[in-house]
Amino acid sequence: MGLLRIIIGAFVFSFLINFYSYNRFIKKVSFFIPYLAKIRILLYVICILEFIFVLQIRFSFLSIELYLIAGILIGFSLFLFAVSLFYDILRSIFSKSNFSPTRRKFIKFCFDITFVIFVIACFLKGIFNALTPPKIRQVDIKIKNLQSNLKIAMITDVHIGEFLQKDFMKKLVNGINLANPDIVVIVGDLVDINAAFIGDFLEPLKSLKSTYGTFYVPGNHEYYHGIDGILEKISSLGIEILGNKNKKIASINLAGVYDLAGFRFKHLEPNLDEALTGRDPSLPTILLSHQPKFIKSMQQDVDLVLCGHTHAGQIFPFGLLVLLDQGFLHGLYKINDKMQAYVSSGAGFWGPPVRIFAPSEIAILNLSKE
Repeated sequence: MGLLRIIIGAFVFSFLINFYSYNRFIKKVSFFIPYLAKIRILLYVICILEFIFVLQIRFSFLSIELYLIAGILIGFSLFLFAVSLFYDILRSIFSKSNFSPTRRKFIKFCFDITFVIFVIACFLKGIFNALTPPKIRQVDIKIKNLQSNLKIAMITDVHIGEFLQKDFMKKLVNGINLANPDIVVIVGDLVDINAAFIGDFLEPLKSLKSTYGTFYVPGNHEYYHGIDGILEKISSLGIEILGNKNKKIASINLAGVYDLAGFRFKHLEPNLDEALTGRDPSLPTILLSHQPKFIKSMQQDVDLVLCGHTHAGQIFPFGLLVLLDQGFLHGLYKINDKMQAYVSSGAGFWGPPVRIFAPSEIAILNLSKE
């Protein structure tokens, strides 16, 4: 019944946002009017394909090509809805202005064509952002009592699975190795597929090079696809799993917790007290936690929390909803006098292969003494 509600809800949501975009944006653009019948048919097809895409997430029956097309259409619907809402607001403001009919018609034509060009340009750039390897983002962070400088390469939210596979993983590894890090951390949602179907998608991780090794905590998506098998697979690659534990590395305590999804699944639940047990109190502590909203529940401070999950919103302006849910979106945050947090925008994508105003990244964290 839960799955059925999700599927029906997704279809209704798809229909409503496309209906709104059609009535409040597309119908109001003068040069679309001769083609409205065809556009309506196209929107019906889009709704059906988006419904199929939701089924695909659960049952995995589409080819890669159809998966990509359906996912892109979902991204397009979401962005078009956001633009339509903005267009609607501006059109309402514009309608109150006192212009002559001729001037009003000219201004509206310029206004309409600007919005159409904006939608197309931003959406195409969003597809490009999602499907190309992430860029390196250098982040300088001051840490109290840090004995020596440390370079941490951080990736999150790769979502290896239906579309992003071995080639994409290899490009990530090459990018990380070029940075010559001291430590590599993978902060959840590395995998979005059952362990039985991973095959050699993660094999490039064996080629990661760093001074002290690679460390990982799971995200919520690993729980959806059988976390025990996934953890076993990741551990077999020589990656150390920091599930509710810590390890002294160089001049820091590196700790990690399981994801908040553990509470829902009643399995491998996050436990900060357990994760920090036995740490060296004279050294700074860095905590890996996939979802940044875990910070809100922390009863002990650490020096730096590294998180992912948000994708920086992935499709603008839906980052506002992510911000409401998580309390953080992307970048470096000062939590209090002692604790900071860095939230990565992630290396891959989930669902629509689109990133609009939310570029992916490999974060290189350059830690130095405050």
